[in-house]
Amino acid sequence: MNQILQSWLKWLIVGMALPASLWAASAEHMEKLLRTRQCPECDLLEASLAEADLNGANVQGADLRRANLQRTRLEEAKMAGARLEGARMMGIRLIKADLSDAKLSGANLLSANLLEAKLADANFFRANLRFVNLERTTSERAIFRDANLQETNLGRSLLNEANFDGANLLLANLQQTSLVSARFKGADLTRATLENANLSGATLFRANLSGANLQGANLFHTDLRSSKIDSDTNLDPKWLLVWRVANQRTAGQSLVKVDFSGANFEKVNLEGLNMAQSNFNQGFLFITNLRRANLKQATFVRANLRYADLQSANLFGADLEGAKLLNANLKDADLRLANLRESEINDETILDRKWRMVWQIVNQGAENKNLTGAELSFAHLRLGRLRSANLARANLSGANLAGADLVGTRLIEADLSGANLEGANLRGAVLNRANLRGANLTSAITTNANFCGAIMPDGQEFVCR
Repeated sequence: MNQILQSWLKWLIVGMALPASLWAASAEHMEKLLRTRQCPECDLLEASLAEADLNGANVQGADLRRANLQRTRLEEAKMAGARLEGARMMGIRLIKADLSDAKLSGANLLSANLLEAKLADANFFRANLRFVNLERTTSERAIFRDANLQETNLGRSLLNEANFDGANLLLANLQQTSLVSARFKGADLTRATLENANLSGATLFRANLSGANLQGANLFHTDLRSSKIDSDTNLDPKWLLVWRVANQRTAGQSLVKVDFSGANFEKVNLEGLNMAQSNFNQGFLFITNLRRANLKQATFVRANLRYADLQSANLFGADLEGAKLLNANLKDADLRLANLRESEINDETILDRKWRMVWQIVNQGAENKNLTGAELSFAHLRLGRLRSANLARANLSGANLAGADLVGTRLIEADLSGANLEGANLRGAVLNRANLRGANLTSAITTNANFCGAIMPDGQEFVCR
């Protein structure tokens, strides 16, 4: 019993001789770190390392929670996966340090220097990063939710998919920073500098952009809904108009021939607007309300219109090549001469029977198909594959068949009045008694085609031989 008591007293005396800050940390690990600078996975909980010179140290995966690292030098240190929650890191030097996947929730990094540090997947939730230098860091997928980043320098950094939801970025510098798909939901970016930043696909929903400078910023697919701007916010004219359309009532406003390419109008109400001949190429119009909108000759090349409501919209002559129309509602939409080539639809896409047939012909071809009496007036069938199809008595009036493959196609008594057949291949086609009044046959190949009894473009009947 006396031996056990003596042993306990010995460790008590040793413990009392150590600084209070080391009681939580392993004395052995502290000694190892200070002597060798190699202490991965070490227990350094609440350790006092203020002003220590640990440049190049390896503390990967170490437990440094609530440690005192004020003005500590850890340049080029290996700290990946380290736990630094609640650590005091004011004025710390972490230039070129690797903090990938490190945990820094609630840490205080006031005025720290992390120039060119590696911060991919690091977690700075509710950390104090005011006045911190984060220039040219690699910080993809890093978490800065609810963090204080006032007057912080993030210029020229790689912050793709980083999360700044709820963060305070007042007067922060994000100039020329890559923020592709980054999140700023509810963030305060008042008077922040985002000049020439890449915010492609970023979320600025409910962000405060008062006085922010976004001149030259890439806002392709950026969510600007419910964001706040003021007269001092610097936005390029194109994106300022996109912001207004996404956030302000635009009923009755004419938006003809406007460049909306790459704009994000997710869930925006554009019902009934006149946007004829406007450019929506590569736009993001997910669940957008375009009911009864005038979209005549508008372009939607490779635009995302999934779940969009286009019921009764005027899409006459619109270019929908490569557009995503999955689950979209196109009931009663005017798709005359609309280009549906390479567009994507599914069983849930609401599309009138006529236009679903046009989509199938354009995208799947109709070689050797029986399309007798088909209603295809004003269909956009340019370059269509209709070789040897049976289109007897089909209505193709006003259709665009420029460059179409109509070799051996049966067009007996078909209505092709006003159709565009420029450059079409009609070799061996049968057009007996077809109506071609006003049709364009410029450069069409008509070798061995049979026009017996057909009404030709000039209104004259072709005399059978």
